[in-house]
Amino acid sequence: MEEKEISQAVIGRLPRYFRYLGELKDSGVERISSQDLSELMKVTASQIRQDFNNFGGFGQQGYGYNVEYLYTEIGRILGLDREHSFVIIGAGNLGRALGNYLNFERRGFIFRGMFDANPELYGKEVRGIRVMPMEEMEQFVRENCIDIAVLAIPKNDAVAVAEKLVHTGIRAIWNFAHVDLNVPEGIQVENVHLSDSLMKLSYKSAHAGSGF
Repeated sequence: MEEKEISQAVIGRLPRYFRYLGELKDSGVERISSQDLSELMKVTASQIRQDFNNFGGFGQQGYGYNVEYLYTEIGRILGLDREHSFVIIGAGNLGRALGNYLNFERRGFIFRGMFDANPELYGKEVRGIRVMPMEEMEQFVRENCIDIAVLAIPKNDAVAVAEKLVHTGIRAIWNFAHVDLNVPEGIQVENVHLSDSLMKLSYKSAHAGSGF
């Protein structure tokens, strides 16, 4: 059977559902209605039901949603039922901050390696991971079955590094460099432009209450 194509908008809401359901589960909540979840998340109950119906529904009439089951199922849909190994390219402030973020491991993302072009950083450690030269990156990625590469490098270097990663067989790139990457079909890229997010916040702040 051909797999149903899910819209990017629905996929974009799944991590938020997962986060809220995790908090409910940790608080001892066993079940919740779409209406109560709606009030908590500020998403309409109709939207929640439509989103979940893309994956079979999960709820029961008059019962609502089993929180632990729904949390587990959304985690499975997001691919969090298995581990993903990742490396960080760039050992500057951003790269080190990402490497020190412990919540990645709690979600099954395992920090395996860090690379940089600056010889002064070679051998320095981030949570026990030694910074290695860029020349070792391709072999390391291949030999350690790395799933995800995190780019925390200047945009002028990102395109060339991405091309090298493509040749290693990498499956996904989390790109913090301020440049959009064009990679072959089948390689997933998530672009995170921090300044874009800040500018959106600036717009919302400037136009708060204006009706725009």
